[in-house]
Amino acid sequence: MKIKQFASLWSMTFWLGLFGATLPTHALAADLPNEPVFCAARPGQTTPPCVIVPGSTMVEIGLASWERSKNESERDSELSLGAVSLRHGIAPRLELQIGWAGVAVSSHLDHATQDKSRSTNPGDLTVGAIYGLFGQDGPVAVQAFVTLPTGKGSATDGEWSGGVRLPIAIPLDGSWQLGLTPEFDLAANGDGHGRHSAFGGAAGVSRSISGQISAGIDVSVIEDHDPAGASTSSVASASVAWQTSASSQFDFGAGFGLTRSSPDVQVYVGFTKRL
Repeated sequence: MKIKQFASLWSMTFWLGLFGATLPTHALAADLPNEPVFCAARPGQTTPPCVIVPGSTMVEIGLASWERSKNESERDSELSLGAVSLRHGIAPRLELQIGWAGVAVSSHLDHATQDKSRSTNPGDLTVGAIYGLFGQDGPVAVQAFVTLPTGKGSATDGEWSGGVRLPIAIPLDGSWQLGLTPEFDLAANGDGHGRHSAFGGAAGVSRSISGQISAGIDVSVIEDHDPAGASTSSVASASVAWQTSASSQFDFGAGFGLTRSSPDVQVYVGFTKRL
């Protein structure tokens, strides 16, 4: 994806978001009367533009996430456990966010030598905020975040990084909704020193199947301009969310890499609780 193509995509996405602001929005999962929208960021690769109400707190936990990548010479896998995100509404249309990537158990196999290695390391910490441009429940928001290198080993970038997203939700016919999340990052260099640009985004559709269950499919594309070598990662995924009550939700999903720079397969399960 060239820069001009991305700029055109960003422009089109922004104007679609503005058009979406004139359409009625609806919750992706069922909410009880007089209850605020259950604004969970999980699951899926797009980011919802809704913001939790002031004084409210939401906890999102990645109970487990596993991914594997392999080629002719080596195979890598990583199991992440206990990733957690805390979100707190501090003002109308504004929430603060803090997240920890959890503990990563990484495994590596060299096919030629049959050498195996394994490591367990804590991940990085991310802080950020999201602001609803047109209202508490979307349809357009802006999100900014910074990741701090608090982790160790292969679980850390070794350098601070950050980015900006523009979450957009556009209601479609019936119970369908289109989600768009263009993104621009200052990503950490692979050698752990300095930063470079990375940009792209995610797009997907979701549907409320019943009062408690919703499902979605999406695809993400990120072009990374690391000085050591540019790469494009792309993942297609599907997910299901089960809202067990007005304040709790379980989710699970799976993704498949579409490029050589992407993990071959991803599987995850998580839980969200509004406090």
